[in-house]
Amino acid sequence: MSKYVKELMCAELERDLGETTSALILDLKGLDAISEHKLRKDLRQKDIKIRVVRNNLARLVFEKKGMSGLDPFLTGPSVLVWGGSGIAELAKEISDQVKALKKPVIKGGCVDGVAVGPDMVESLTKLPSRETLIAQVLALLMSPTRQVLAQLNAPISGVMSQVKTLAERESGDTPSDQG
Repeated sequence: MSKYVKELMCAELERDLGETTSALILDLKGLDAISEHKLRKDLRQKDIKIRVVRNNLARLVFEKKGMSGLDPFLTGPSVLVWGGSGIAELAKEISDQVKALKKPVIKGGCVDGVAVGPDMVESLTKLPSRETLIAQVLALLMSPTRQVLAQLNAPISGVMSQVKTLAERESGDTPSDQG
């Protein structure tokens, strides 16, 4: 392969990856054509991109993008998977597909530029989704406000209950007066 073709292939992979610094590397060896087509179709529906890569060219692109440390995973046939709504969802989807198909192997990956092994990818599947994390952060941010409002309402509700009790006594509606 000529140097020019290699440069074109590297540029295309770099363009396809865009700004992403999180991806997984798989080995689809032993997967039949029908299963691979189904896998690609399922991933495409979830906006996850999949691409077979040449290990040497992938190393060059990963170095440029700051995704170093993936060299140990770039042996044999390698398939790069990236995209989706976040690395947790990507890891969950790939893990589910691997369990269902039984043939593919997760070699490792990169999370925000840091290389992770297959065991760490499995632990990523246990993380909550991006939306859930945002909701949890917002709930934590709003918690002090709720506490302040509850404290402000507490004296008011105490005064209101005392006023109600006094009003009932004045009108003679208390249960002790009716006995």
